[in-house]
Amino acid sequence: MLLIKLAAVFIMSNAIGILYRIPRNLIVYASITGMTGWFVTYLVISSGISTIMANFLGSMVVGVLSEVLARVLRKPATIFIIPGFIPLVPGREAYTAMLFMVKGQYTNGVAMGMLTLLTGGAIAFGIFVSSTLFRILRAAKDEQAESEGQR
Repeated sequence: MLLIKLAAVFIMSNAIGILYRIPRNLIVYASITGMTGWFVTYLVISSGISTIMANFLGSMVVGVLSEVLARVLRKPATIFIIPGFIPLVPGREAYTAMLFMVKGQYTNGVAMGMLTLLTGGAIAFGIFVSSTLFRILRAAKDEQAESEGQR
């Protein structure tokens, strides 16, 4: 069953890559990024950790993997980030929140809406943190190499 889910996430990331007109030779990398981020999220949720933390860690993986692929393939990291984080978007939670609101179950709707907002924020923050850390480490490495070259 897990292999079917992984294949579905791979195809979804692939479709997003095609929709956003990512170059054909990079779509597989972008799809693998999305599949890996989703898999990490799935593993963390399966271990009993909260959905918000799982999405944060999954988006951290997407961010780091995107930055690494961007450096290796000499392309912008955005090419890999967009199809990578789409599988993490809490669409079901947003739908359920609206459904509760329409049915008049406002307490449940607000609770689910808050979960949706926190999950979305965790995804955005995870990508931001991973990209920032990667760039700081890269700048420190470049600075160290430059200072060693001056000796």
